[in-house]
Amino acid sequence: MAYIQKIIVERIKVLIRREIKKHWRSQSDESHTMKGDLAECKNRLSSLEKNVEAECKNMVAYWFDCMRSSGTTLKALQKKLGVSQKELAVLLDSNPETVNRWESGKVKLSRKSCEKIAKIRSLSKSEAQQMLKEKEGLDPMNEEKK
Repeated sequence: MAYIQKIIVERIKVLIRREIKKHWRSQSDESHTMKGDLAECKNRLSSLEKNVEAECKNMVAYWFDCMRSSGTTLKALQKKLGVSQKELAVLLDSNPETVNRWESGKVKLSRKSCEKIAKIRSLSKSEAQQMLKEKEGLDPMNEEKK
């Protein structure tokens, strides 16, 4: 009887080892598949990031080109901020005559000027007014007028 019991125990051990190996292989295959999927996702993400980066550069270049050649954008910004042409010139650290030439299309905006405009585009009316007050407070010409 002990002999039969020993054979049964050995047979059970063999069956258990087989089941464990099957399960391990299955898990290993799934892991391998997941690693492949992950690598593919990383490649696609990298490709998308490159495309987005290129698109952003194109959009910025397009915006600068439109901005440089069109005074209507400046007029719209002036209206949005609720400021006069002179006040817009103060916000842009420029003079009113230059702003007038930009708006009329007589002179194209420089890239530096476009960057200044891009910075003030996101301002609200109240923020623009606050910025004007701060800049006028720093202007030595205003000190003489007071």
